[in-house]
Amino acid sequence: MLSIVHLADLHLGASYSFLPPAKAAAARESQFATLQRAVDYANTQFVNAILIAGDLFDSPQPAPEIVSRAFSILSGANCCVLISPGNHDYLCADSPYLTAQRPERVYVFTSPTLTSFPIGDRALVWGAAFCDQSASIPLEANLAPDKPNLCLVHSDLKTQSGYNPLTAADFKSSGFVYAALGHNHQYSGMRRAGQTIYACPGSPCGVGADDTGVKGFLFGQLGSETKFRFIPGGGIEFHTLNIDFTPLASDRMLEQALAEQIPKNHAKVCASVTLTGERCYEPDFPALRKALDTVFLHAVLTDRTTTRRSLWRYQNDDDLRGAVTRRYRTQIEAASSEEEKARLTLSLRYALAAMDGESQPSFENPS
Repeated sequence: MLSIVHLADLHLGASYSFLPPAKAAAARESQFATLQRAVDYANTQFVNAILIAGDLFDSPQPAPEIVSRAFSILSGANCCVLISPGNHDYLCADSPYLTAQRPERVYVFTSPTLTSFPIGDRALVWGAAFCDQSASIPLEANLAPDKPNLCLVHSDLKTQSGYNPLTAADFKSSGFVYAALGHNHQYSGMRRAGQTIYACPGSPCGVGADDTGVKGFLFGQLGSETKFRFIPGGGIEFHTLNIDFTPLASDRMLEQALAEQIPKNHAKVCASVTLTGERCYEPDFPALRKALDTVFLHAVLTDRTTTRRSLWRYQNDDDLRGAVTRRYRTQIEAASSEEEKARLTLSLRYALAAMDGESQPSFENPS
């Protein structure tokens, strides 16, 4: 049985420039805590290797203190740590992968084509490096016939970009038992092509506002039965919360609607909260923003609501819209069933929308 931890796209040293300075510093600190968590988890599971599929650093020449701290954390691993540089931390003349003192157990692939590194006598890991911001790495290697062969590369699974795009067809005949990938910040799920299992774990710690969802890394056991488990990274996450304002009649109701969407780890969440629908009252936006900043690490509030319009807004007008409204109101009030009232109400909405030049009516309760 071969056991591994697979992570990618930590982007240590990211600026988080869209956050206030203190919160940006907290986000960067969270990145190191996430790396420490991955190493600690690997040690508790007695894994044979930690595989890092690129973009450990956010730039090819990160600050020395960032490199020193990252390598210090990795030095605590009780197994080998293998790194294939990606498009953000690609190899260059002054790359810390080439110039910095690395821990004894940390190995970096430096060739633009696949080369191998043995995990004891258990398996071979084939990796390669980005040597610029783009790369194309063929999955060609003289695989060992008597042991498992794994692939470790930074690769775009979503588009045919310049970031070493790979598809199921590339893996199907590759001969690898597992391909540990990076680049795409959303977890790909475990995939299979032929006899090859492959995955991108996504970023273990959110890096930008569009980097949403739960973040983490993979723990895998490869043998007669292969198992993988997604492990939450415990770091910064970015969440999008959409609140429909239409049924809300007070700030108390708004508070309850928000509470239903607040994640348990809210203190480590940067939230983008968007209000939609129609409002029948004016919320206390300053108080809401203050409350959101208390609940979340950071929050951005966007108001896309519109003021609710009464179904009877033209009733007193001396024109066609007024006449139509009065006629329908008489019919609605005389309706003998709720179904008939609903049908007449919908008909009036469409009639008013047509006369107002709208493509479709606003759906609100009559008031």
